[in-house]
Amino acid sequence: MTNRVRFAALLSAAAILVAACGSAATPTPAPTGTATAVPSAAATATPAPATPTPAPTVDPNSLLGKILASGKVRISTDPNYAPFSFLDPATNTFDGFDNATAVEAVKRLSKVVGKDLAIDWQTPNWDLITAGSWAGRWDISVGSMSVTKTRAKVVDFVNPYYYDFGSVAVPTASTAQKVADLVNATWCVGASTTYEQWLKGTLEIVDPKMLPVPAGSNVTSLDTDNLCVQAIMAGRKFDALAANENSLTNAVAKGAKIRVLPDVTFTISVAFAIDRSGPDDSSLLPLLNKIVDEMHADGTLTAISMKYLQKDVTLKP
Repeated sequence: MTNRVRFAALLSAAAILVAACGSAATPTPAPTGTATAVPSAAATATPAPATPTPAPTVDPNSLLGKILASGKVRISTDPNYAPFSFLDPATNTFDGFDNATAVEAVKRLSKVVGKDLAIDWQTPNWDLITAGSWAGRWDISVGSMSVTKTRAKVVDFVNPYYYDFGSVAVPTASTAQKVADLVNATWCVGASTTYEQWLKGTLEIVDPKMLPVPAGSNVTSLDTDNLCVQAIMAGRKFDALAANENSLTNAVAKGAKIRVLPDVTFTISVAFAIDRSGPDDSSLLPLLNKIVDEMHADGTLTAISMKYLQKDVTLKP
């Protein structure tokens, strides 16, 4: 990546390019998977960031330059990952904790650069997002991507917007009371997730309290965590499934015949991600870092978390 430029110059640089780009873009139509998500209640009451000061132009070949020229931000999401992200069939719009966070972040980015930016939702498979080399198909991942050393080699991470807790659930008829009881168990897990990496012994994070994987674990990977829950509900036999605690608790609340064990398998930071092999992001990263920091400081992320998760996952443990 190129050297970082001064933040003050970045803000003002955006203003000049905006003048060249013309008026605000029209939002993308909903039925094609590019619907605008429902913003959180907190999103309508947040203060606007400072107005930029005129200065030199943003590089049109940079990621920020391309976003400004197009008038939209292409954000990857998952239509089947409630309560973090889901396609609401009643409104045909994307909603959830991640989606509301993305809506608010883009709203603030629009104010910083002085141009209304639409969101163009994209729905690639999770393994494609975490692998990097996006080939310009989307600009930013706002999809509960946990920060790991392996992923940091292919994507640039923004400052964390929340913190995730790995958890384990078992069918309600199981006699297991803790993770250590699951010796020689059959597991279901989302492919290319940190939970899969934990089960396979490849998770590279700093967490001295990370639990060891029970001996003899037999792992089956499906496309997403939620598909594991749905598979068990459909009668498929697994002894356990590994996912994040919020998703598992949400599944129980919706009637899934599973029971969440009390153990926390690991704790990890979660952040927006940008492809390192894509257009230069050195002018966009500091803007997003500042926006996320402001959303923490003014309570917006806490309010979104309480709305969708009924608890605050945005505080660093």
